[in-house]
Amino acid sequence: MKQCKMYVVFLLFALSLAALWWIASGGTPWQGRDGARDASGGRLVSLGDIPVSNYDRMGFTKAIVRYIPKEKGWLVGTERGELFLFSDQGEQRWKRSLGIGKLVSAALSPAGDTAYVGEQSPTGTLYAVDVHTGDIRWQYAASDFVGSDPSQRSYPSVVHIAVDGKGTVYANCYRFLMQKDGGRAYAGRMIAVRRDGSLAWQYPRAEVIDSWINWCDVNDANGRVVLSTSAYDFREEMRYKDTLYFLRRDDGQELRSVAVAPVEPFENTVLRGSPNFSADGRYLAASCSDGRGFLFDGRGNILWERTLSAPTRVAGAWINASGRDGFALAEGVVFTTINTFNRENWQLPTPVEHPSSNSLFLFHYDGSFGYQYRARGTMEELAFGEGIVACAIGRNVRTHDYSCHGALVLRLRDGRKLDFYHTEGPLQAIAVSPDGRHLAGVEAPVLTPEGRTIGAYRLHIWRREPAGPGAPV
Repeated sequence: MKQCKMYVVFLLFALSLAALWWIASGGTPWQGRDGARDASGGRLVSLGDIPVSNYDRMGFTKAIVRYIPKEKGWLVGTERGELFLFSDQGEQRWKRSLGIGKLVSAALSPAGDTAYVGEQSPTGTLYAVDVHTGDIRWQYAASDFVGSDPSQRSYPSVVHIAVDGKGTVYANCYRFLMQKDGGRAYAGRMIAVRRDGSLAWQYPRAEVIDSWINWCDVNDANGRVVLSTSAYDFREEMRYKDTLYFLRRDDGQELRSVAVAPVEPFENTVLRGSPNFSADGRYLAASCSDGRGFLFDGRGNILWERTLSAPTRVAGAWINASGRDGFALAEGVVFTTINTFNRENWQLPTPVEHPSSNSLFLFHYDGSFGYQYRARGTMEELAFGEGIVACAIGRNVRTHDYSCHGALVLRLRDGRKLDFYHTEGPLQAIAVSPDGRHLAGVEAPVLTPEGRTIGAYRLHIWRREPAGPGAPV
C-alpha cells in the first residue's frame, strides 16, 4: 500500500512537470512547439508577453530580425532585451538576455559570424555577439559618449548600425531630454569600433551633436561614412543644423556637410530611415519627412529630387505622408512613405488619407518614374532578396484596417505583388534570405480603439518556394 502511494506521488509529480512544460512552451519564447502554425501556414514562435500598446499611439513596439546564412536561421531581438537564434524550422538554438532595455538595431559582419546589436536603456549598449554561440565578444555603453539621465527617462540608444567590408562598426548613439518648456535637447555621437573591439574614432571628438542622428551608412568604394539629422525641434542656435554629414571612413574626419532646404510648412529637412549608398558608392538615396525623395552622388551633390507626397492644407490643417526609406539598388531608386499625419500635432486625426501614404516608389536613375505601390498600412521595414522586396506591413492609424497587417512581397523591377502573409497584429520587423525563399517577421499585440487586443508578440517564419505562398517550412 505504501509503495502504491509512492508511485502515485511520483506520477502526480511527473504530470505536474509535463503541465508546466506545456504551459511554458506555449507562452514563453524558450520553446517553439513543433507544429505551431499561423494562418498562412508559416511557423509560429511566441516571444513572450509584453505590454500592449494603443493602436493609434505614436511610437510602437520594437523588434529586430535578421537572416543568418552561416547558421541557416534567424537572429531575433526583442523589447525585453532578449536575443535569440532560431533555426529555419523555428527551433531555438540559443538565447541571451543582453540587458534591461529594448533591442532596437542590428547589423551583421561581412563574414556573417558576428551580430552587432544596439539597445535603448540607461546605458544604451552596443554588443558584438557570436551568432553561433550567443557569446558576447565586446561591448560599448552609449552613455559613455552621449550621457544618460535615468531620473528624466533620458535613455541613450544605439539607433542605427552600419558595417564596412573590413568589419568596422559605425554606430549612431543618441538620446534626448524633454525640457520644462516642452522643447527637446538632443545629444548624439557616432562611434567607429574595429572588429577586434578597439575604438577607432568618435565624431565629434570633443562635443556631442545637438541634433537627433537617426541613420548612417558606409561605403567601401568611396571610403565615406554619412550620417543624417532628424531634429524636429529646430533652433537657430544649434551647431549641427545641416542635413547630411560626410566623414572619412578611416579616421572620422569631417569632409563636408550638406544642408537641404526645407519646403513649406517645415522649418528644416528631416531624414529618418536614410540615406543609403549604392553598392558601388556612386549614389546616395534619401527620403525626407516632408515627402521628398532625393538622389545624390557619392559626395552629397543633389542629382535630382522628386515629390513623393506633397504637404497639403485640408480643412485648415497641413497633412502629409512622411517619407522614410531611401535605397539605391540595381533595379532603381526606392523610396517609401508612411501613414498620413497632421503637421501641427501628429497625434490628432486627419480629415482624409494622403493619396501617397503607405507607399513604395521606384524611380530610374535618370529620374524617370517607375511605379508606386500603395499598401493599406505602414511599411514598417523593408528587406531585400534576389529580385524582391519584402515589406513589414503594420498599422494604418487612419482607417484601422486590421486585415492589412502582414508580410508583403513585391517584385522589385515592376512592383508586382507576389505574396502576402497575413498576421493578426501589425508586423513590425522583417527579414529575408538572400535568395528570397525564406521570410520571417515579428508581430506585435495592439489594443484597438474598440478596446480589443489583437495579435501577440511572436515570430513568423514562412517559405516562399518551391511550393509557393503559405507552404509549410
